[in-house]
Amino acid sequence: MKLAENLKKAVLQAAMQGKLTRQLKTDSSVDDLLQKIAEEKARLIKEGKIKKESGGSLPLAPERKRSSATPSPRGTPPKTPDNSPQVLEENSVSSRQRTTNARFEPIPQEEIPFEIPENWRWVQMNNVFYKITDGTHKTPKYTSSGIPFVSVKNCSSGVLDLSNTKFISEKEHDELYSRCNPEKGDLLITKVGTTGIPVKIDTDVVFDLFVSVALLKFSHHLLNIDYLYYALQSPNVYEQVKLNTKGVGNKNWVIDDIKATIFPLPPIEEQQRIVEKLNSILPLIDEYGKEEDELVALSQNFPEDIKKSVLQSAMQGKLTRQQQTDSSVDDLLKKIAEEKERLIKEGKIKKEKPLAEIAEEEIPFEIPENWRWCRLGEISSFNGGYAFKSEQYKKDRTGIRVLRISDFNENGINDKNPVYYDFDKTLESYKLNKNDIIMCMTGGTVGKSYLVKELDSEMYVNQRVADIKCTSLVNIDYIYENILDSHIQNEIQKNKNSTNDNISAELIKNFLIPLPPIEEQQRIVEKLNQILPIIDSMAVYGTKKKAGRPKQEEALSFIRTFLQAQKPAQPKTAAPEILELKTKA
Repeated sequence: MKLAENLKKAVLQAAMQGKLTRQLKTDSSVDDLLQKIAEEKARLIKEGKIKKESGGSLPLAPERKRSSATPSPRGTPPKTPDNSPQVLEENSVSSRQRTTNARFEPIPQEEIPFEIPENWRWVQMNNVFYKITDGTHKTPKYTSSGIPFVSVKNCSSGVLDLSNTKFISEKEHDELYSRCNPEKGDLLITKVGTTGIPVKIDTDVVFDLFVSVALLKFSHHLLNIDYLYYALQSPNVYEQVKLNTKGVGNKNWVIDDIKATIFPLPPIEEQQRIVEKLNSILPLIDEYGKEEDELVALSQNFPEDIKKSVLQSAMQGKLTRQQQTDSSVDDLLKKIAEEKERLIKEGKIKKEKPLAEIAEEEIPFEIPENWRWCRLGEISSFNGGYAFKSEQYKKDRTGIRVLRISDFNENGINDKNPVYYDFDKTLESYKLNKNDIIMCMTGGTVGKSYLVKELDSEMYVNQRVADIKCTSLVNIDYIYENILDSHIQNEIQKNKNSTNDNISAELIKNFLIPLPPIEEQQRIVEKLNQILPIIDSMAVYGTKKKAGRPKQEEALSFIRTFLQAQKPAQPKTAAPEILELKTKA
């Protein structure tokens, strides 16, 4: 459970125990208040505005075991012959009656969960609300417009939401409203499905209730609505709701159990002081809760976010120091071009259409002066797989294995359901080799890739599996980290969304690669091999994994050590995203 939620519960609990406010001797009597509430209820019954409850018998809140030697908690009236423990026991256990006349019967001491100030009283909801009822138990005939019909879904957020209600006719409304008449200033509480959520009615809009919501009416001149609202959110009430919500599927908190729910009632003056105190504290907790949600979201995404930032820094030359003794990238690109020409003459690779020069507007970020931008097609050869006939696939593991899109992911090649094919010499150019990069070109996993380091058997790529064979003059691990970096992944996602989950051979060949000297490529790969495993092994704060925060701090400290390594000329700082993530974390 989130810290903010626990903090809110603790504050509400303290408020309900009188620990947030000062009790004043000048406060009025709660006994007199309860007398007035009972008299008001009797008057409304006499005037026919509410109905007298048949028999007046209600079950009490669930019994809590308490030793007979336990002293009577504060908040119960002084012992008299009428309220002695023996009489209370007889009144509560044998008959369990709660009357609607002017007399208030105290809550038995074994029912009371904690102590409250002496001038407070424990009450049942039926003692303070003169009307507790639920909405209609019959599904009405809905109309396209008319009177809003409110159910638990319109209250489950803790706020009355009339934006998505069903409607009933005026005629059916008149019939339902005569029994259950919600009005501005009343309280609602959910009783089916998601139970025990109180809601204040803050609108003049007329509406009707379904059985899943209960209506609570009270005398506004005698009680503070905000105190009642907070009391209904308190841990004590929540525990009773949880205990008394029964059934399977759409669980139900029945009206009699709602009426019997107990909570502390202070004098009206202290009700106001408690509300003022909670109104000043709870918004701060709510604000903290929002920040906590953001922190949890950040922490859950932390390893992936920091990994992206580290890769981005590596591709911008900010992870390592550039050295003047490094070889020339221009010379490297010239050697690669010469090698490709030789392989074409030898018939080992096909001659391809020249790639377009890189326009300045294409360049996604700055790189060191001794680096060069090139296209993936300049430093590799490419094929998009062969169209093997699926009806000729074999599963007896004879022949050559066909590598399909479903046979690999970012973690490697799987052996779940391999298929084989009779070998033909024309397939030779589609053979998969060590240090090839394979990439999915279609479907829901378009863009997934894998650098092949080991092969258990000969494999040949199926259609729409791109096979990227880089020259041995570049560091294949460095090139693969480029493919995983956001500047290429964003390009894949953009084209995937515009082409119904497809990427073309031309797109892959035209991927932009920031190419450093071969020595720098090696240094970058070594640095990433040290940092990325630490990030991948981080535990995530806010999940079931424990001790995630120390691991993150340890990893960040380690990463920062690398990122802040001195540079020979103008020192480069860590990527802003990394520093920002550390600050937030």
